Amino acid sequence: MQIEALRSALTSGPDGAATLTVQLDGPPFDRPGSGWYWQVSGEGVQLASRSLSGGTIETPGHAFEWRQLFGRIPRPGGATELQGQALHSRVTDATVGNKIVTITATAPESALTAPAFRSLMWLLPVMALLAGSLIAGTILQVRYGLRPLRQMTADIGSVVTGNRSNLPKPEVDELRPVAFEINRLIDRNAQRLAETRVHFANMAHGLKTPVASMMLALDDRNDPDGSMRQLINRIERRIRNHLADGRRASAGDVVRTSSPAKRRIDDLVLVLERIYADKQLSIDQYVDPSFSVACPEEDFDEIFGNILDNAFKWATGKIQISAVRRGPAAKISIRDDGPGIPHARIEQAFRPGLRLDEITPGDGFGLSISKELIELYGGSICLVPTKQGLHVAVTLPIFQSLDK
Repeated sequence: MQIEALRSALTSGPDGAATLTVQLDGPPFDRPGSGWYWQVSGEGVQLASRSLSGGTIETPGHAFEWRQLFGRIPRPGGATELQGQALHSRVTDATVGNKIVTITATAPESALTAPAFRSLMWLLPVMALLAGSLIAGTILQVRYGLRPLRQMTADIGSVVTGNRSNLPKPEVDELRPVAFEINRLIDRNAQRLAETRVHFANMAHGLKTPVASMMLALDDRNDPDGSMRQLINRIERRIRNHLADGRRASAGDVVRTSSPAKRRIDDLVLVLERIYADKQLSIDQYVDPSFSVACPEEDFDEIFGNILDNAFKWATGKIQISAVRRGPAAKISIRDDGPGIPHARIEQAFRPGLRLDEITPGDGFGLSISKELIELYGGSICLVPTKQGLHVAVTLPIFQSLDK
């Protein structure tokens, strides 16, 4: 701007010398040593601002360019110094009369760099704040954006455990088709399981009559040692067991029924104490009354009826029963002071129809049936021989109410 003002104010006097038609030493070009200088130099011409105080601006030489003359575009004059002060300069050429003069204007470099530094002092914290906001926003977006997926995962887990029959409608529109297809798959599986149970029921009706007829046809005359009747009893028990498995093939059937552990065990112990009253056994019992297990009462009685019957059968004086809650599962332990089972024969104890003692009455199916039912409900059973007898540890899932 200063260069254009000087170019416009330059004129040729009567003697041919270049002069200024107006005074251009306004602030800041009026303060000596300010770094804001201008000068007009050429053949016989030397004009300068008051701030220059008689000094001279030395700029690197340059080749004359006509485009600078006609285009009136100032060019960088390069870095220069005056009185130890770094200056930034701009240079242009102008024609005054019949002479070509050079117009130079300077500004202190600090006038250019200081605003940039001041801008950076604000810009850098703002950029850091913006970056932090973007990072925090991304984290929050991912965290809260994935919340519907985490909720759907939890709902699927509830369906697997049976606490839900199907998935609720998601709040996010994009997940609703997924939930719909999963629910349709669940309904289709439920339908197939229902059909399977019908087939099992039909098989039951088809087998019960022939088995009952064979049992009625056998007596002490055609089966003096009772081996055939015993075999038919085994067949009937196996049929009942597998039909029960078929009825509970649906996970929903498993978890929607429960058995209060204390009440069922108390009933079983009461019955067995009467059956084995002659043994005068001491029963040490602690069953936590605060929970129920995810198992129908008839299957609970089948499981622990077999285990407790073995304990009463083999105990010599004492039986210990405990049932406590361990997180989402119940741990039910039954200990007797009988002869126990050798470690090497633990696996054989679960084999259907195999009796470890042929003298004591029994058919060898009790533990195998109990094991199958326990595993059906997602539990486990472990036989641990001890110095005083046998410890049977059963784990079954705790029953939880359905989500509304």
